[in-house]
Amino acid sequence: MDAKEGIKLIEEKFGSRESFLAYQLAMLSTSGQPCDITFYHQKPILDVIVEQKIGLALMYGAGANKMQEIFRNIKFSNGTAASLGEIWTVNPMPQGGISKEELSLVNLTEAEEQVGPNGETLRTMIKDTYHCTSIEEEDFFLRRFIAS
Repeated sequence: MDAKEGIKLIEEKFGSRESFLAYQLAMLSTSGQPCDITFYHQKPILDVIVEQKIGLALMYGAGANKMQEIFRNIKFSNGTAASLGEIWTVNPMPQGGISKEELSLVNLTEAEEQVGPNGETLRTMIKDTYHCTSIEEEDFFLRRFIAS
């Protein structure tokens, strides 16, 4: 499946990109699995846990108005808070993190593959979403993403 097919599938299943992000955040809130959150206008936050409030609200039948309120002020384990509209991507990470050894074993040839909906390489997508300012940062975040 290519990127355009993936986007179409997400839109068919969830209705919108934002609905898909909300679903991801709800699942991560319930499971306590760490994730990287990237933002449109700021550096990412890494290995954070999404507050349980989202999952609990859904389990106890919170209505649309309450969920909109919650998604305007999502709290993360590092003390950061953000609205759903500020979030670019949610990238789940393994429980327990990724070791330096695991990172060093990642083959970066995958980084040059065109995987984006407009032919972007994985490297370009990671560079953009993680707001990388050097090749070293790109390689680090690529390794994290691929290893996850």
